[in-house]
Amino acid sequence: MKYLALIILLACTILSVSIYFTKNYQYRDYVIKAKSNEVKVYNVNVNLADWYELSNLPGIGESLAKRIVEDRETNGRFESVEDLLRVKGIGQAKFDKFKKYLTMEVTI
Repeated sequence: MKYLALIILLACTILSVSIYFTKNYQYRDYVIKAKSNEVKVYNVNVNLADWYELSNLPGIGESLAKRIVEDRETNGRFESVEDLLRVKGIGQAKFDKFKKYLTMEVTI
């Protein structure tokens, strides 16, 4: 009986964790570093990405990524990727480096 209860508890834990990750990450795209040190970049949604995801984009460091997230929380969602120009520290030249990696669309 103990083993059956332990198996059920383990199954419920695995199910809960998988549901958590499915719900929290289903709308995000990622920057992934491959084993060959080649960086594969996928579109990052500026309204869903956290600072860590943004900091992996070319020209965006940790502090700028945190300012982007802070601006989004303060002023609301970005209506277009060009709205990132309102963030202190992002000029047109810097924006041009990473704009091709950004999206506004939600993919399912």
